[in-house]
Amino acid sequence: MEQLNEDKLKVSDLVTIDPFYSISQYNEALHALENNGVQYQEWISTLSPYNFYLDLDGDKPIMMNYEQSTRTNWIKLVSKVQPLVNNDEVLLYRRGNKISDIKDYINNDVFAKALKAEKTIVFNYQNREQLLSLSKSYGAIYPIGKYLKGAKRLAICFDAKIKNVVNPSDIELEMGKQRLGQLEMAINYEVLRNRDKVVKWVKTPHFRNGKLLQPSPVSPLKF
Repeated sequence: MEQLNEDKLKVSDLVTIDPFYSISQYNEALHALENNGVQYQEWISTLSPYNFYLDLDGDKPIMMNYEQSTRTNWIKLVSKVQPLVNNDEVLLYRRGNKISDIKDYINNDVFAKALKAEKTIVFNYQNREQLLSLSKSYGAIYPIGKYLKGAKRLAICFDAKIKNVVNPSDIELEMGKQRLGQLEMAINYEVLRNRDKVVKWVKTPHFRNGKLLQPSPVSPLKF
């Protein structure tokens, strides 16, 4: 999945079939798209009933009932976690709309950790060398991508003391206890101004004790 930006993003391209069909029928529709070689991206509303939205690269599911996204609900949408290995497909297979089901689709490793953290600091970093250095004193630091055409390089740290050494103008967001999807939604809206969206995989590279630790296989995250 490529990162989005305002040059190619059309909110009206996103559609949901959830109000009209069961989860089983939704999964069948995805299988049909894959069998027919149709590219798609999935997004999830952070509000109950947690409807899934599809971007079919500008196309519409003309043989099915659907609703188009609006600017209002686009703010509430976050990206579905992307797989790294085949086994991830089992984890990410859609089964239900209960909060216990939805967590695995909305939260990858770093956002799941943020959900339990006392403090989450989102900051704009300068380069990898800075993250290597900071990780020697402030625990694991997770890059979450380059956005707004590379103007922002965002990372997450769970030690609030990092604010003492990072330039205050680079502190993008500070959040305490949160509900599901709230942090990602805040990054999308308050930091990226909804001109970009966080894209995430099951496992995130991170810096710890002055080293970069990549998942296996290596994440395609650009940072």
